[in-house]
Amino acid sequence: MDKVKIKPRLIRGFKDHSPYEVKVLHHIINAFEKTFLLYGFTPLETSVIEHQDILLSELGVDPNKQIYRFYDLERTPVGLRFDLTLSLARFVAMNINELSFPFKRFQVGKVWRFDKPKRGRLREFFQLDADVLGAPPYEPEVEIVTAVSQAFHRLGIDCYYFKINDRKYLSSLLNELGVEEKKHKDIFRVLDKLSVQGESKVFKEITGQLLLQDFDSSLEFERMQEVKIDVETGKSLLNKIRNPEPLKTHLKEFFQRVLEEGVDERKILFSPSLTRGLDYYTGFICEIMLEGAEKIGSIGGGGRYDNLVGKYCDRVISGFGLSVGLDRLLGGLELCPQEITSIFPQISKQSSAVVLVTVFDDSLRSESSRIARMLREAGISTETWLIPHCEKGKTLSGQLKFADKAGIPIAVIPGEEELRKNPQTVQVKDLRTEFGESHKQFEVPLDRLVETIQSLLDRKS
Repeated sequence: MDKVKIKPRLIRGFKDHSPYEVKVLHHIINAFEKTFLLYGFTPLETSVIEHQDILLSELGVDPNKQIYRFYDLERTPVGLRFDLTLSLARFVAMNINELSFPFKRFQVGKVWRFDKPKRGRLREFFQLDADVLGAPPYEPEVEIVTAVSQAFHRLGIDCYYFKINDRKYLSSLLNELGVEEKKHKDIFRVLDKLSVQGESKVFKEITGQLLLQDFDSSLEFERMQEVKIDVETGKSLLNKIRNPEPLKTHLKEFFQRVLEEGVDERKILFSPSLTRGLDYYTGFICEIMLEGAEKIGSIGGGGRYDNLVGKYCDRVISGFGLSVGLDRLLGGLELCPQEITSIFPQISKQSSAVVLVTVFDDSLRSESSRIARMLREAGISTETWLIPHCEKGKTLSGQLKFADKAGIPIAVIPGEEELRKNPQTVQVKDLRTEFGESHKQFEVPLDRLVETIQSLLDRKS
């Protein structure tokens, strides 16, 4: 009896990345890495699993519900990292005497959030972070926003813009309205839902008009009943955050400096309703949006955190960081007016090779391998045909179909007749050219093969 086959499937909210997607991700990461290195940022890797008390210390009610928590085999309460910032703060606290401040780091890694999956929102995703710790506002904010802009420019992405605000500005509005400081974080958390839930529902929540069934738990309902504000105060608050002019005055220094650094003023949108959902933010905050893809939400964001490192040590070290969700970025680019293929035209579908050396006959396999070695030694990424039973060119058409499907642009065909010549020659086939176009297939002396292929690649790049 045949064994029952296990159905291949993924956990909801998780995804595989195809060879093409991985190469696109590497292309994006490489552009950001080169940019951040130019600014003196240093790379860092931190653990993907943290103690639960570290993860739960400063995220807030909603994010804490999204943490993958469990007990390891030693019964230690642990969890998968929710973001890269808490691990950074923990690392800084543990190594505070060895680090020089300001400490500038960038990091790329996976994070996990038990969120409701939808387009552009996964439960496991790649995140790219840049942070500066140990410097006050606004120079770190200016530098990171500028660097991110330059990385997008390096990639040829122009449909991005930044929404900016400052939690201190929002707190000043609440203070003017007589709202107690202990209620501020809860109100921030509700205001953060404005773009998704709309003004009517947010107004009802901050004024305590929602019912128990409108919340995920009775604890959340009870909490909002404790921190609710009166109807007139709620109306005044929403009226104030519709007007961006006072915020522009508040962030005048940042805005002037970022323009001096070459950021297009059209890329900056003042957004008084922006709050960001994490409790550890204390000052300047921002989100990165893609024009035409606003319905998936932000593709990145960050803010100033004054007290985060101090949760893990006796030093108070202020920081600012900005994150880009790479999976969200890819999903958003598909919705932008700018075609994703125009941004990443040079990335092949599957293979990383630019040349396939075919095997005309099994008796010539060592010759094909010798030619492939020569190309690799010249720095040209090359595949050879690995499947045996090649006989007198009978499998050549299948090899060329493989190269075309895998996105390998050039095939080198060492045939019997060509290899018997003195000097030896090979056939070169450019799979990017149309049938009948000149130079689609031609013969080249073996000693000129490297320069010929480099010329073909340069011509089509």
